[in-house]
Amino acid sequence: MRMWSCYWVTSPHTHLLIQRVSPGVTLAVIGDYRTEMMSIMNAEQMENGLDSDDDLQPEEIPEYLKDRRRAKSLPAYPEQASLYHQISQNCRKRVKFADALGLNLASVKHFSTSEDPQIPAKVFNRLKSFPLQKEREFIDDLCVNIRSSLALDYLVPTFKTPVDSGDQETRLARGRVALESVTVTQFDVRGIIRATGGREVGVRYTFNDWLSFVDAQAIPVATEDTTRYSFTMYTPPFLDPSASVHFAVYMKDDNSEFWDNNDGLNYSLKYHSSSPSETAAFHAV
Repeated sequence: MRMWSCYWVTSPHTHLLIQRVSPGVTLAVIGDYRTEMMSIMNAEQMENGLDSDDDLQPEEIPEYLKDRRRAKSLPAYPEQASLYHQISQNCRKRVKFADALGLNLASVKHFSTSEDPQIPAKVFNRLKSFPLQKEREFIDDLCVNIRSSLALDYLVPTFKTPVDSGDQETRLARGRVALESVTVTQFDVRGIIRATGGREVGVRYTFNDWLSFVDAQAIPVATEDTTRYSFTMYTPPFLDPSASVHFAVYMKDDNSEFWDNNDGLNYSLKYHSSSPSETAAFHAV
């Protein structure tokens, strides 16, 4: 522990601290007595491993340090305190019950099934303000528009179903692949292909007379007969009514391809509509 040797020399205008640091070395510091004493005390505590004033006992802390450690809030302005007091007095919550004011706590109404319901006159007046005939005409027109929008064109085959023709086995033996059946919906065409083997079985179809085409691979049908394959052709719902869909089925192996294209005529599907006027209006929209 370093021993400090110091003394004060005061005058009416100046406080002079004479501090001896080491033999032959003396410092003269001009300042306040209280401030310099605090600096000396803090230096001693730091050398002894103590914090500035956190580790001191309460009875060892001077009064001026206690005042410095205690946080104090500024007093509120008198005008502001008066305003808050008035607001709190006016906004005070109160609870009052109905019986304290001479009212009933509950209101009970009894209804009987034998009595006719009493409908206010303003309800009938509001109903009379709407002409029923115009409302019915509006509903009828709305139903017609909905019916016409739902009456979409659908595709119909222009060929005879191979199953119904009776020569499917002959065509299969001759070409090793043949179309067996077709099912048409508004959004797709599904069918069954029979093949005698091959690496790939599928269908090729077009919407623009073979300017472009799409190949869809068929998948084996989960039956005992492994020569059947199913395929799906997705058709656009809003094709031109005069358009047609042409397709042919194929089988490919490592060295060659085999086709069934309805003896060179292609399997074709054309649009059909039960109401040409409604269909034309729907496509015009």
